Amino acid sequence: MLDWGSLQGRVCLQLTGLRVEDLAQVADRPAELARRLPVYPAGVVTGWRAGEPLPQPMAGRYVVDGGAVCFLPRFTFLHGHSYTLLVHHSMVGGSAGGFDLDDFEAHTIGRPAHRSEPTTHVVEIRPTAAEIPRNTLRVYVQFSAPMSEGLAGTHVRLRHAVTGEPVDDPFLALEPELWDRQRRRLTVLFDPARIKRGLAPHREAGYPLEVGVPVEIVVDEGFLDAEGEPLTRCGRRRYEIVDDIRTRLDPATWDVFAPSPGTVDPLVVTFDRAVDHALLERCLTLRGCDGHTIAGAVRIPAGEGSWGFWPERPWATEPICLVVDPILEDIAGNSVTRVFDREVARVEPAILAPGRPQSNERQIDLVVEVG
Repeated sequence: MLDWGSLQGRVCLQLTGLRVEDLAQVADRPAELARRLPVYPAGVVTGWRAGEPLPQPMAGRYVVDGGAVCFLPRFTFLHGHSYTLLVHHSMVGGSAGGFDLDDFEAHTIGRPAHRSEPTTHVVEIRPTAAEIPRNTLRVYVQFSAPMSEGLAGTHVRLRHAVTGEPVDDPFLALEPELWDRQRRRLTVLFDPARIKRGLAPHREAGYPLEVGVPVEIVVDEGFLDAEGEPLTRCGRRRYEIVDDIRTRLDPATWDVFAPSPGTVDPLVVTFDRAVDHALLERCLTLRGCDGHTIAGAVRIPAGEGSWGFWPERPWATEPICLVVDPILEDIAGNSVTRVFDREVARVEPAILAPGRPQSNERQIDLVVEVG
């Protein structure tokens, strides 16, 4: 039986009724599942001619979930369209060669014309700083619900803020796109080859951004969510472009404001620049004297220039360690151990700046006195 289902917050095709023993033999063989359960737009199957080879099926991922097989498409199912899933007569075994249509049983299902009311919108575009350096590496678009893949190239645009004219080819075209697990946060990369000095694209086209020329990033309503619906409102953010940042992040220069013992006031770390929001969410942790991780909530204020930690329990009178993962980067891609925007012909030693706490290459510990 073929029906619509939901898996990982996305619409999927769900096939039930297969023999348990057949599923068990192919559950961990996604390539074989794709060969024996291909999915097509219904019109492709009805237009087939006898003796023709099978065309390329829809791209996607197969998940065996209990007694069902779920097909998660790479590009969303469209409302008002029908889809056909072909089931091979023998789910297991068979030759390694190609199949033809006579080897399959067709199951077709239609997608409803529309849902009651679209609700998905752009929550935030980061960085949220008003000024960004010319060599900014990436931006993030946060959506309120899971999104479709493959639309960023046409629905995320950069334009000059004053004239409205588009900026030519600022972003790196990625296949696949960079999404988080929930498909709610999209990472958009400025073309690294135009940023990295010494590479041909940098010499020929220069930086995607220009100092003193403000830009606006726009996410338009045509970007479809995972249900195939347009956004209820688009996203826009304007940036002033300032000079490049070409130095490593240096934790020794950060200001750490320690809370008073017995309170649940936040511990706040202030940086000398805007730091990558997504990395900042997971690259700083607090540990007590005995090495245990301190539980609490992290908040990153607008501008990405600081990090706040609110503990679950009142602070004790003891030193604590702020643990910094060296993969942490600023918004120009400079980490604790290396500079991103540098001459590619020049060797960049991965060493720590003088006076910085020692690193074991996995973490850097800053001791903070509470009390």
